[in-house]
Amino acid sequence: MGCFAPRKQRPPEHTLIRDFGRMTREEKEMKTVRIREKIKKFLGDRPRNTAEILEHINSTMRHGTTSQQLGNVLSKDKDIVKVGYIKRSGILSGGYDICEWATRIWVSDNCPGWKEGQPLIIDSDGNVQTSSDLIRRN
Repeated sequence: MGCFAPRKQRPPEHTLIRDFGRMTREEKEMKTVRIREKIKKFLGDRPRNTAEILEHINSTMRHGTTSQQLGNVLSKDKDIVKVGYIKRSGILSGGYDICEWATRIWVSDNCPGWKEGQPLIIDSDGNVQTSSDLIRRN
């Protein structure tokens, strides 16, 4: 008869060390919550573009986020709204648009007549106008 070693039992899942960066669903949801909170705090004083938000998240959080995950969080959060676009120019890629984001609270405080989907115009001095303000002034 052969000699067989007893089979090792696997420890309970909560005692396992995470391997290869895999996260449970609960951990992913918690990370998204932390990202949402950090974004809302960052957007509290003025609108920012996606690149600024990504840079802030990745420089202040240990593991950061990807641009795809950030885009999903920004577009699905009901407290964050897209308020316009800015033009970026790249040497190789030419020009492209980057979304500007703000919290609903900031928009309601600074632009009382704003309607969702209407772009905001922010000049270099930080003055905010809606496109309807520009039409009325001209």
